[in-house]
Amino acid sequence: MRYLRPDSNLESRTGTGVIDSTLTAFPSFTVNGSSMDSLQYMTDTSYTYFYDSLSMALDSIANPSFEISFYTDSLNPSIPTTQIVVWPAYYNSFEFDSLGNFTDSTFVTPDSVVYVQYDSAYVQFEVKERIEIARSITPYGMAVDLWFDVTDYRTLLMDSVTFVSTVCGYSNGWLVTNDFYFIEGVPPMNAFKVTNLWNGTFAYGNSADPIDNHLPVISLNVDSTTTYEKIRLITTGHGFGGFPNQEVAEFYDVTHSININGTDLDQHLWRSDCGSNPLYPQGAPGYTSTWFYKRANWCPGSYVTPHDYNATPFISPGGVVTLDYNMVPYTVTGGPSGFYAPEYFIQSHAIEYDAVNYVNNASIERIVTPTDAFEYRRRNPICEGLNPSVVIKNNGSAILTTLTIKYQVDAGSLQSYTWTGSLNLMDSTTVTLPPITFGAGTHTFTAYIEQPNGFNDEFVYDDTLRSTFVPVNIYNTNFVRILTKTDGSPNEVSWTVKDDQGTVLFSRPTFPAANTVYIDTVFLSNGCYSITAYDSYGDGVCCYNGVGLFRILKGNTATQIGASGDYGDFYNVNFAIDFQVGIDDEPEAADIFVYPNPTTGLIRINTSFDNSDVMTTVFDATGKIVMIKKLPVTDYRTEMDLSTLQDGLYMIRMESNGKKLNRRVLLIK
Repeated sequence: MRYLRPDSNLESRTGTGVIDSTLTAFPSFTVNGSSMDSLQYMTDTSYTYFYDSLSMALDSIANPSFEISFYTDSLNPSIPTTQIVVWPAYYNSFEFDSLGNFTDSTFVTPDSVVYVQYDSAYVQFEVKERIEIARSITPYGMAVDLWFDVTDYRTLLMDSVTFVSTVCGYSNGWLVTNDFYFIEGVPPMNAFKVTNLWNGTFAYGNSADPIDNHLPVISLNVDSTTTYEKIRLITTGHGFGGFPNQEVAEFYDVTHSININGTDLDQHLWRSDCGSNPLYPQGAPGYTSTWFYKRANWCPGSYVTPHDYNATPFISPGGVVTLDYNMVPYTVTGGPSGFYAPEYFIQSHAIEYDAVNYVNNASIERIVTPTDAFEYRRRNPICEGLNPSVVIKNNGSAILTTLTIKYQVDAGSLQSYTWTGSLNLMDSTTVTLPPITFGAGTHTFTAYIEQPNGFNDEFVYDDTLRSTFVPVNIYNTNFVRILTKTDGSPNEVSWTVKDDQGTVLFSRPTFPAANTVYIDTVFLSNGCYSITAYDSYGDGVCCYNGVGLFRILKGNTATQIGASGDYGDFYNVNFAIDFQVGIDDEPEAADIFVYPNPTTGLIRINTSFDNSDVMTTVFDATGKIVMIKKLPVTDYRTEMDLSTLQDGLYMIRMESNGKKLNRRVLLIK
């Protein structure tokens, strides 16, 4: 199911077979189907008169008619007894002279006037049960596509179904689209019964009405055909600013519990990955957002994660299961004027299954890389020769210990990989595959699985996935400049440079000063690289603690390989270097980058000198030479061990072909 631009939930309204009634007021008449307090009308055609400037004479046009329906049967007040066609009254008929000038008007008296009266009667209806099947949170002023697996609710989605999308929050309106996609065949398990448990929005910390009042112990009869049962909790925390804990409940990292027949299971109600949301940066025009803040099981622009608990070990078919949902005790003691009182949005239900339909059945759920899918944009595009990754899932009763994954790019050679591990029923894992190769342009990646546990897959319709992707950009340069402007918390910021095997080649773990620009030059040989900026707090370098930025510049030019500031947890750019002297008029650069800095002894040096032995001298703070070595430089990199020196500040000087490059380094052992 695709759920577009939601800030809330999608509910099914299912008939329960229970008939109720409500007292309803019915009007004594309606006009074209609408109710009115009173009406004046003409029983014959009425006209509006006007002066026709072309014919220079008085003319008229008939007024449109309308229908009145009268309801006079008190036993059936919703069924009309009489219907008549009438015309408007209570208006002025205007008079004009021979020149078309308005001279006078005459009031047209209505033929009849009616006044509404109401007759009340009980109207029967079937009680509908509301069951939430999906919940997500709107982003800040942006659109988003989110997908949910709603197979568990199959019995609710049959025949004629009423759906209600509820959207709430700070907004001027949303466009919500719900699309359902169907997979042919028999599902892994037959979910045949969904039972509502605790549902509603409840205040948290209100001593006059504790939330436990709304979370009573529930006892359910387990169907005699049930072989597997799952308890699903969909809970999000909202509100903050109260005393004594102003983080409760939206920013409250807390663990509640669900007790199933005497056994407590934890519910850790927290989303720590909001700053890694693929939908970034977020912010409606005119203000910056708080999309990156960690929250109680939700992030703006993302789905709400259901907490599923396998109740099967604690039940028996035909028996009784007792459920108790327990919150951590808390009492609000006050708060500033207008604070948002803490509360929890809770939807929960028990789902019962009558059979597992397969023994050896696996599926490929997602392609993580390579893909142009929006949800994985922080990892893509990838470099040629990098490893694809896919998510597989066990849909069979047998523990999945092995399967074969085959994959290819376009119509290229088919590669094969044998996965081994251990997956229980409905468990999944991410598998990293051997590298793939491809050229420029748009490509299709295909992956499929076969032979789960050495047997033919018993359901083949979920074995294959395809993705489209484009490779990384290629730049003709042998160095990049990494420009970092820190915000008010420079201790949170760092960056790394990795090769296509994930090895960290260079890094800057610290920045000494706030609101300061740092430019580091990194020399790179031909290959594919990943440069990533991090923020340990998760708010990037923009915008509540000073306005910083992060840029990757091609050589000495202003060409940006990547740029961001409002990036949350991290900002990643994958790119390739293919440097051919003479093709690109790249200005010559001479620099040296030392890391880690400060260091405990061993340093790595990145320099514009390449493929030669470079005389390297170390000076102490007084200018005294304390070490001289000839270092072999390959692919712009070398290493040097300073651990024999005393703690302090030193100057590293490298000399080659008449050029001298200097860099300070702080030794702290």
